Amino acid sequence: MEIPHVDRPSAHPGWQEKGTVVLPDILDADRVRLVAGEARDRLETASPYTRDEVSSRRDGSLASAVHCAFLPATPKLEELAFDKDLLLALREATGLPRLVPRGGSIVVYREGDFQGLHTDTVKATVTAAVALSDNLPPMGWAPHLRDAFPDEQAKVIAERGIFPTGEGFEELEHPHDGSVRAFAGYRIPHWRTPFPGELGLLATFSYMDL
Repeated sequence: MEIPHVDRPSAHPGWQEKGTVVLPDILDADRVRLVAGEARDRLETASPYTRDEVSSRRDGSLASAVHCAFLPATPKLEELAFDKDLLLALREATGLPRLVPRGGSIVVYREGDFQGLHTDTVKATVTAAVALSDNLPPMGWAPHLRDAFPDEQAKVIAERGIFPTGEGFEELEHPHDGSVRAFAGYRIPHWRTPFPGELGLLATFSYMDL
């Protein structure tokens, strides 16, 4: 029996070429500000996350050195993570019509906090992020390492460090207020250099392709 071929919708050119796309003004800016307010009110509940070693996970993703904190999803953040309009826009932009939301969290950066080169878990086919503060530096991005095996990524760290620079290594800005940065967090390595300010807040949502 021959199985018919089903074409997926065409993804946004930026997603096809670089594994990332910005959805401008997809979220109401007032809702984003409410999430930022909830986060600031709950900073004392943030859980520190620190690790020093480089290791591959069983799902094929890579973990490396990190120092920051995470806030569990607040009520307003959950509303954004499961926002229907955002989900539909992500499906269209990525050409993945079976994306489903898995929830979100808030990353808290204090002075000196960082995340070394890593990939997200396999459950994050698409990671979406929106800056809750306007002082977040760009994220490091290595589209030329798309789908590289963990040992290849670890070799990059050994040769260039956890914040690599040079040819092939790029930067992604995170929009503030109502725009969203979507990226292929599981397939493409990314990192965040030490935070230079007192407090930075980033909301992240993960979506899995069924």
